[in-house]
Amino acid sequence: MKKVIFAIMILTTIISCKNQNESKGELTDIEKNTPERTVSFSGKSFEYNYGDYVYEVNFKSENTLHWKCVKGNEKGREADETYSKQKLNNYTLFISWVEEDGLGVSQVVNLKNNTVNTFLKIDKEIIPLTGTIHELQKLDE
Repeated sequence: MKKVIFAIMILTTIISCKNQNESKGELTDIEKNTPERTVSFSGKSFEYNYGDYVYEVNFKSENTLHWKCVKGNEKGREADETYSKQKLNNYTLFISWVEEDGLGVSQVVNLKNNTVNTFLKIDKEIIPLTGTIHELQKLDE
């Protein structure tokens, strides 16, 4: 009898945990419109806001992006980059590239929380940055 009660308690705990995990919130619009196997930024533009610095990032294809600084002491600086990516889940990507001057950029972009965690590698120094991200709407021509 004790084994049956113990098994029921374990089963109840498992079901409770599963229900809590499933009810943590509704899907975002991006999650609803993103196929489960693919997170694609291709053709989308985003604003990355780090407070003192703001960048516009246009993902031109699945491996090329264009960034432009629109606020901060690098304002006006821009470049095309070849990037690599890895899907972490349905709304999070790890993105990385190396700029022409050797600056290494690694980012975790979370579209559910609208956050970007960036790590800049300059020589042997790593500079962490935390910012917000939002998708820029395309202007109709």
